[in-house]
Amino acid sequence: MQIKQFELSEKDELLVFLQTAYADNPRMSDVSFWDWHFLKNPYVDADNLPVWIAKDGGKIVGQLAATPVKLQIGETKKDAIWILDLIVDSAYRGKGIAKKLVRAAEEFCPLGLGVNTNEQTAPLLLQKLGWKIVGKIPRYNKLLFPGEALREISQINPVRQLVNFCYAPLRPRVKKTFFAENTRLRLINEFDSSFDDLWREASAQWLCGVAREPEILRWQYQLQPGKKFDVLGFYENDKLLGYAVLFFRRRDASGALPKAAITDLCYHPSQPIETIDELLRGALQLSLERRAGTIVTDVIDSVIEERLKIFGFGRVKNPLQLMVKSAESQDVLYDTKSWFLTRGDSDISIFEHPNL
Repeated sequence: MQIKQFELSEKDELLVFLQTAYADNPRMSDVSFWDWHFLKNPYVDADNLPVWIAKDGGKIVGQLAATPVKLQIGETKKDAIWILDLIVDSAYRGKGIAKKLVRAAEEFCPLGLGVNTNEQTAPLLLQKLGWKIVGKIPRYNKLLFPGEALREISQINPVRQLVNFCYAPLRPRVKKTFFAENTRLRLINEFDSSFDDLWREASAQWLCGVAREPEILRWQYQLQPGKKFDVLGFYENDKLLGYAVLFFRRRDASGALPKAAITDLCYHPSQPIETIDELLRGALQLSLERRAGTIVTDVIDSVIEERLKIFGFGRVKNPLQLMVKSAESQDVLYDTKSWFLTRGDSDISIFEHPNL
């Protein structure tokens, strides 16, 4: 059995393995998605990819793939990796292959991050290897059009319309002139240098968080194949004070749009409450205009969480948990109160199904 760092010459073979390993998710072996995910990331070196494979003879039987990120810890920026895909052929499990793949990734980058659930086998393995479960990632949800959100109802149009009508008194109203009157809130088509300025000033609020540089935002939210994200920016004159990224799921066969998500939200420390509130109002307006069944977000940040509650978002059960492995700054990295984390920081948004 050979554990080795993946080479591009093995790409076709790896895609065949992924096609079998993820038979229920063909996107994992889609060439355009794989190329975007592992070759076009601005932090990736094509000759030093953060992907490791297990080979039995010439056959790939396991993989660990990661996404490189820059992690802001205080005033310093560290290289880190999100472990995304750890999978071993069922015939080869129980032989220590997954452990060896994780060790190989740790040698490549000693600062590792991961999001998973206790229903998966990875957390137990990672804990045995010294990884720490930092804590659960809070999830917040606001119901808007229950007839769109509930699949059993959404398939029957008269029932769907009736349920939505009955819920109307509990739902915020669509304001047709919303964006015309809120001139400080704008739809954004480009991640320019103002996002660098925003992150540099905003990151001082938190002890640790994944850096939001324009090139990584552009890669994730503009270049991701098969997906469209909507980006709202909040400005004072021409200074960017915050932004929110939204993802709307594809409508189903009946025309219902079951869910929208606030994928990312970042704010400047000068006007945190006003900025967050305006971005949440904009997110709700877009969701109402498109008749999304529900709007959801995952976030670790006390200020955003408090404003979500004010806007009627309720905390719901979420199995996702943040795991970290680091030999340095453990007092910070292993404490959830240190973190600023949103849905877009991990693999949650990457593995949403395409909406185009």
